[in-house]
Amino acid sequence: MEQTELEGKLLGLLTQPMRMDELRRALPETGKNELKDVLDRLITNGQVMKNKKNRFAVSAHYGCVAGTYLATERAFAFVAPDAPEDGAKPDDLFIPPGANGGAWHGDRVLVKLSERKNNRGRREGAVIRVLRRADRELTGALVQRGNAYFVQPTSKKYPEIAIDRHHLGDAQPGDRVAVSVSHYGDEKFLPQGVIEADLGEDGTMEAAIAGILHENGVYDVFPDEVLQAADAIGQEVDPAALAGRLDLRDKLIFTIDGDDAKDFDDAVSLEVLENGHYLLGVHIADVSHYVTPGAPLDMEAFRRGTSVYYPGHVVPMLPFALSHGICSLNPGVDRLTFSALMEVDKDGRRYKARFAKSVIRSGARMTYHKVNKILAGDKALREEYSFLVDTAERMNDLAHALYKRRIERGALELDIPEAQIIVDENGNPTDIQYRDRGESEKLIEEFMLAANEAVAEYMCKRELPTVYRVHENPDPDKLRVFAAFARPFGYRIDPSKPEDTFQFQTVLRGAKNDPKQRILPTLLLRSLARARYADECIGHYGLKAKFYLHFTSPIRRYPDLVAHRMLQKALTGEEFTTADHTLCEEAASQSSTREQAADECERDIDKLYIAAYMKRFIGEEFDAEVSGVQSFGIFVALENGCEGLIRVELLAGDFYQYDEQRMTMTGRRTGKRFKIGTPIRVKLLAASEVTGQIDFAPADGALPVSDPTEDAPPPAFAPAPGNRAQRRRQGRSKGRGRKGKPPTRKRR
Repeated sequence: MEQTELEGKLLGLLTQPMRMDELRRALPETGKNELKDVLDRLITNGQVMKNKKNRFAVSAHYGCVAGTYLATERAFAFVAPDAPEDGAKPDDLFIPPGANGGAWHGDRVLVKLSERKNNRGRREGAVIRVLRRADRELTGALVQRGNAYFVQPTSKKYPEIAIDRHHLGDAQPGDRVAVSVSHYGDEKFLPQGVIEADLGEDGTMEAAIAGILHENGVYDVFPDEVLQAADAIGQEVDPAALAGRLDLRDKLIFTIDGDDAKDFDDAVSLEVLENGHYLLGVHIADVSHYVTPGAPLDMEAFRRGTSVYYPGHVVPMLPFALSHGICSLNPGVDRLTFSALMEVDKDGRRYKARFAKSVIRSGARMTYHKVNKILAGDKALREEYSFLVDTAERMNDLAHALYKRRIERGALELDIPEAQIIVDENGNPTDIQYRDRGESEKLIEEFMLAANEAVAEYMCKRELPTVYRVHENPDPDKLRVFAAFARPFGYRIDPSKPEDTFQFQTVLRGAKNDPKQRILPTLLLRSLARARYADECIGHYGLKAKFYLHFTSPIRRYPDLVAHRMLQKALTGEEFTTADHTLCEEAASQSSTREQAADECERDIDKLYIAAYMKRFIGEEFDAEVSGVQSFGIFVALENGCEGLIRVELLAGDFYQYDEQRMTMTGRRTGKRFKIGTPIRVKLLAASEVTGQIDFAPADGALPVSDPTEDAPPPAFAPAPGNRAQRRRQGRSKGRGRKGKPPTRKRR
């Protein structure tokens, strides 16, 4: 009997208390030691408890529940209970001051439920046991008081940590440091820790960035053995490596990337076949040729999972010797590739696809800017690149056809404007502006999507192991909230039919040309599930794709590298092993985790750069729009994507009351209401490049303006302006360049 089956049987039996001898009689085929081990595991996990009479029962029988402890920066906290088997999300429990049981933010805990409810109707509870500590390393400021040293964590969710002077390392008071917790404290002793890294002078943007990277497990420096392995590969293709490869060096193949991209991991080609169809080629850097399973390069790439980008910088998954060197599809040199060759007609219908290890010689390093101008009829560029103009125009026509077919099958095109932070040569922010998505950006995205779908279909239909990119159907409860918000705009959304994506397409089309509706795509995105990696093919909701994975960015994403390896084994007829299935499962889990950490890093660091840019405008006024409402204030977004907070005490002229269900702030006397999408004139009060906090106040006399949707109940979540973390929720296409991140590089 599998232990998971035994766990299920035990949980079924223990809805009522039972002694060990009763359990053994109920499960005679189970050995005593096996039964004890499984019971211990269920107790450790908080699913089962034992009372003073040595009777076992599920925790719910004793009025307890397991979950994740969520600290606040005040004395109280919440616990997010584990979801039941039916998948319904239970409400968070309120943990009043003094009832945390020694738990820290992120810990897994066991809570004894109370019959009391707090003033907002949440059920209360008290932590009675910490089941598992979160794996954490905190950052904060090192301070000295007398002969004692302490770290004051950056987040006020954590308590102060005492540091023995022998555990200071090279850090000095006034530095920002990373600290590991060695003792969580009790009634007699303060929490204790050991300084693991000195991140620089506290109070500087550089130290703040270093702290964000460190907290998320993102490290700039590669181990020496990894760098040595990368350097040993060399920067020229070994002629012996060409044996057995499809030779495409005489074909017109070229790359299209951002102006400031430094690595090029995909190239495209298009030929007209005798039957009038097209042969679409997507040629991807063959990273798997150089990064072999189990080697230092591979283990480090697995650990990192993805490259991390922030303004002017990249923390790469692979050393630059590979990502910017031998694996980059630079023009005029031989490069090893993995090609997806797809026969499609002019309407974008795919008839067949073949995949092969290949060698190419890129004919040009094109940029989005140049190709957009060529397609727009720029005479000088069309003359300079006359050898590819016809091909580029055919590519553009095909991309439009592919896009049309994708929309016709129900794919969601959440084209949310993305704020781009412009930096100078010293890395200082000089501007914030929205990216434009031209014809060439959309062209590359469609071609990459086509290749990703073709590879996924090939592997899934043969039931072969690989790593898929999956996106589940959204939670109907979240869709109900979105439907209520969209209703005053004339949309009738049926939350019980999430598979009907055409109803959401209607909203997206309507929002394109109506400024009052521009918040709707962001709210819809927030109601969708987060895309992730998995070792099973369950489809992609946002793309309305039955088969989907990531194949096109092995320089920047580990799942793509695994997809290449598994596809090659399939093509060569190698036998798949248990180890292959295990690798795909582990790579999917690790890559999902590391992608989420990358999201956190990029979002939090972007906030620092935006605050640093906005600091020069303190005292100036701006037109803004409410982007979120909380009990402590309202969030507002400027036209450039900058977001900040108006604290509730600054809403003068009335007493404003917060409605948690409708997420509104309403004046008791005037009846004026702040809700998501409300326009308001604001004044910038403060901006910190160390915390990323931006504070606004209503401009003199500014009040919320009534609009036709005044009575619409807003969603129970607060959207932020378009950013990379939002795009990754759909997780569509591929990676980005050294500095810039063109929108075609969406991680769908």
